[in-house]
Amino acid sequence: MKIYIDISVLTLATFITGIQRVTREIILHLLESGKQDIVLLHYNAREDAYHIIDNQRFIRYYRQHRGVKNRMITKRKQAVQDMGRGDVFFELDAVWMCRVRRSFLLPLLKRQGVRIVVHIYDIISVTHPQYCLERGVYQFMDYLGAHLQYADQMIVNAQATADELQRLAERLEIPLPPYHVVPLGADFRQRQQVSEAEIPENVRQAAGSSPYILMVGTIEPRKNHRLLLQAYDMGLRQAGYHIILAGYMGWHMEEFERALHAHPDYNRGIFHFDGLGDDAIDYLYQHARFLAFCSYAEGFGLPLLESVQRGTPVIAADIPVSREVAGEYCDWFRQDDAADLCRVVMEYEDEERYRRRKEGLKGYRPAGWAQCCERMRRILV
Repeated sequence: MKIYIDISVLTLATFITGIQRVTREIILHLLESGKQDIVLLHYNAREDAYHIIDNQRFIRYYRQHRGVKNRMITKRKQAVQDMGRGDVFFELDAVWMCRVRRSFLLPLLKRQGVRIVVHIYDIISVTHPQYCLERGVYQFMDYLGAHLQYADQMIVNAQATADELQRLAERLEIPLPPYHVVPLGADFRQRQQVSEAEIPENVRQAAGSSPYILMVGTIEPRKNHRLLLQAYDMGLRQAGYHIILAGYMGWHMEEFERALHAHPDYNRGIFHFDGLGDDAIDYLYQHARFLAFCSYAEGFGLPLLESVQRGTPVIAADIPVSREVAGEYCDWFRQDDAADLCRVVMEYEDEERYRRRKEGLKGYRPAGWAQCCERMRRILV
């Protein structure tokens, strides 16, 4: 049995964030376990063909930070018609962005007896299309519709996502394929104190200038970074807080970016960093007063757990999936309510209360990627 995984989006990605981080981590664990025959694929649009990726070069590049990414892709081709009964096609990457439409590919695989397993991170493009790229919404609908029709099994990371899928299937009057809830791991790396000498000076200066509230992740509409900026003007600045945004500027954020750069406190009390490495992100997590998580919608919300894992308290918008993922380890504010966000922060001006909150986070033990990937592997086989 071979497990085929199309990672064309990961191999072409300039930034490794969100889904690409998860895809990379799951594949690394599957490869390193050595328990299955994993075939990684890259679609070459010019040749209209899949090329096989060298597994050892993949490990060397993404685990050991050695080699050249493009050299992972070999000249060996994998014909779709050569995949057959007993094989598995595992949809793990953000494949709705691929040139190969799933409404075309999946019926071919199904007729050849290939078992199709899909990892669905969320269905935000369906439930909250206003926060997504228009082109991406249409591509995602093709992807999701094809998997609702042809997938043999689905993997989701939260019951909240499974519930949304079930409601969608009921509206469409179709059966939902069998699904498994497998929470993501949070141990991308061992928890450790980062050496300041390895951190860019401007990051150290921003982190050391005042207590700060951190947001981590791509700056895009559904993440609601605007709310933290409002809270800063509404009371956080007066209380002595700075804010730091760590993530690259995404789509439809031109107005926000202009407002951010035009703010009189930009680069004095409000900071934005993009392209930071893992060490710098770790450093910001470890030194933040709070992580803010303001999203309108999520599939899981890894920054919640990454922050808790590092002992940094989290204040989060009250949405079902975040409650499911982080529960007792977060303090909650009403979604899209900057005044309520400020209220939660001000409640921790009592240093004894803040100390107790941090102490309570020490009991958190994150689900590991090894555990997550082993559960997925058992589903695949």
